[in-house]
Amino acid sequence: VVVSRLVYRKGVDLLVGIIPPICNAFPQVDFLIGGDGNKKLSLEEMVERERLQDRVKFLGFVPHGSVRDVLVRGHVFLNCSLTESFCIAILEASSA
Repeated sequence: VVVSRLVYRKGVDLLVGIIPPICNAFPQVDFLIGGDGNKKLSLEEMVERERLQDRVKFLGFVPHGSVRDVLVRGHVFLNCSLTESFCIAILEASSA
């Protein structure tokens, strides 16, 4: 599960690079991505190019009050932020 603004400093480029090899290595792993931003297009293009439409689901903007509902849908929370090594999102994910 990823819940984040989909912008450069949140590490979206890292997601674009890591999702295909994870999907290839682990056929049981799917991705749930909540958030919006100017890097969303990069993710969507990667999903199309790699034909991962059945493995990556985009939720769009997630209101703060609904973040927990998204977090509990997954087993792993992925934080790729380039600037925040320990952030509120990690606390929210660990409490879900």
